Amino acid sequence: MSKHAYRPLASKVTGAILALCACLTVHAEDWPARPIKLVVPSTPGSTPDVLARILADALHTRLGATLVVENKPGAGGAIAVNVIAKAPPDGYTIGITPPGPIGADTVLQKRLPYQPGRDLALVSLAVTQANVLVVRSTLDVKDLGQLMGRLAKEPGKYTYAAIGAGSVNRLCMELVAQRSGARMTRVAYAGTPQAMLAVISGEVDMACLPEQAVAAQVQAGKLHALAVASAKRSSVMAKVPTLDELGMPGVEANAWMGIIAPAGTPAAIIRRLQSEIARTVSQPDVRETLHTHFMESVGSTPEAFARTVQGDIERWKILVRTGKVDVD
Repeated sequence: MSKHAYRPLASKVTGAILALCACLTVHAEDWPARPIKLVVPSTPGSTPDVLARILADALHTRLGATLVVENKPGAGGAIAVNVIAKAPPDGYTIGITPPGPIGADTVLQKRLPYQPGRDLALVSLAVTQANVLVVRSTLDVKDLGQLMGRLAKEPGKYTYAAIGAGSVNRLCMELVAQRSGARMTRVAYAGTPQAMLAVISGEVDMACLPEQAVAAQVQAGKLHALAVASAKRSSVMAKVPTLDELGMPGVEANAWMGIIAPAGTPAAIIRRLQSEIARTVSQPDVRETLHTHFMESVGSTPEAFARTVQGDIERWKILVRTGKVDVD
């Protein structure tokens, strides 16, 4: 067969590709033309669910389409992320993810049902939420220095609560252990409420939990807050110092929440989503609503979101390399 015989086939393939591109362009211009599914990795009433419903209400006006919240709890958020990864990339399925499913789990789990870099598109890091290192009130330590002294004197005796193998709560405690040389025992819990109650009851000694969960308990004296695992102090718990201030620089474990879509979602739709999310979370009324739920507005670009995820991944890789954390 001569090389000229390939020309009709090549022309057909080129024509098909151009037609597909044209369809995607038209599709993106017409989007959204029907309701959008917003997948949430937790139960109704949880922080991600609250964020989803705030966004759904605000984006309904901006996009001119209804956002239908669909709760898919379980596996630390991986079930929801897998649903998003397997959805058609048409802009009608998006979702919320915490750090673990697209960060830590890629390091700690050998068999994920999805590959974030292949199966997902990052849209925007929507909000962050500070995590606070708290101890049970009966532990009788007033600051981080006293806690470190206890841990050094009796290595392995003290326990901390964590939610899932790749949770940001665990990352916080493992980083504290690495930087201080302390040795603690991890106890796994199904969710933040269970972990918090375990610390209050004395079932475990400490945890690094979202300020939304612990603020009232700290105020009531049921928990002692020792430090915030963030780059800056919390506006809600302003008297609590950061770990950086207390001599542990770089120990950051913010409970951020980002918006993702299936890989292959048209770039124009990703850009529109990011733009509208950024505008939404920067609205004064939305910012105030988020603040009442202890969330700080961000609305980042996909590129900035990717840098945050990669930073989390690198911290987990260091913990694995140094033998502080096992890979499942």
